[in-house]
Amino acid sequence: MATSPRAGRILAIVKTVILAVIAIALVKFAFFPAVNNADEGQSLNPGGDYGQMTILPTVSDITNTVSAKGTIEADPATTVKSTGEGVVTFIAAADGSAIETGAPILEVRKEIASEPVVSTDAEGNATTAPAAPTYQYTTVFATASGTLRLNALLGQQFAIGDAIATIQPPSYSAFATLNADQLYRIQNAPEQATITITNGPAPFTCTGLRIETPKASANTQASPAAPSSGDAANSGGIRAVCPIPADQKVFPGLQVTMDVVAGSATGVLTLPISAVEGRFESGFVYVPNPDGGKPTKKPVKLGLTDGKIVEVKEGLTESDEVLEFIPSSGSEEKGSDSTDMGGAVAVMEGAA
Repeated sequence: MATSPRAGRILAIVKTVILAVIAIALVKFAFFPAVNNADEGQSLNPGGDYGQMTILPTVSDITNTVSAKGTIEADPATTVKSTGEGVVTFIAAADGSAIETGAPILEVRKEIASEPVVSTDAEGNATTAPAAPTYQYTTVFATASGTLRLNALLGQQFAIGDAIATIQPPSYSAFATLNADQLYRIQNAPEQATITITNGPAPFTCTGLRIETPKASANTQASPAAPSSGDAANSGGIRAVCPIPADQKVFPGLQVTMDVVAGSATGVLTLPISAVEGRFESGFVYVPNPDGGKPTKKPVKLGLTDGKIVEVKEGLTESDEVLEFIPSSGSEEKGSDSTDMGGAVAVMEGAA
């Protein structure tokens, strides 16, 4: 059915009106946004005083567990030194063989000089003849058990104290480097640690934990003031060492995590570490000023820490309110200025 000219004109007018309304609405949204007076009243005031975030000490249980990354290493070989002087006349144990502590390795012989023999014939003539040689024999024994690596040959000359062999034990240990914070937390090392091998067996306990300090090298002694990078200092730092039990199958180079429980306490007063300046034995907390001025610095005696909370032994009670975050040095200098700790905390409260 054909549309009449009148209806077509009306339809065109309606489309034009609709498009005009849409265009006006777009212009309104783009250039004349609505203003919400309520939102204006809630906008942040940078110069406002929002107070300081504070916290009360809480009674908690705390376990000081120190976790350190490390590797599995073969225990160092034992050097066997000659206990006698002379030449090797007999080898009792072959290179590469398994040997037990106290087993003979080799024998050395030393010739002992003797006085010449003087004889007199029937006519009274004296004759001097060399004396028959005498020898001193010394057997060198193994000082450890393991695989023997012999450095001696038959007929070779040795002096007392010369290295004749090394013995590699069939044992391994876990080595983990400790940083300064961990050293403060491990003041009294326990006997045991828990070892977790990456992609290995279930975690197991090792016994005989010790803290090992590396010996200073000749280069270090010659230039004690020479700077060193963080990695270099860390790689040659103090290490926690724990023997691997004989029933555990391990290999040199395996990556491990060593967990050392260096103390625990129950029902003690604690604060988050963010509220305490210091971590070991002594520290400071900051008591808020009721007038909004500079907080008061208060000394406290500290105990255990787990890296998140710290035990407060003396200096506070459960009702003592302190700042949740210690002020920066710049904040202390500015005192009660609007940009002190209260101002810094105000941003956090506003964001929340």
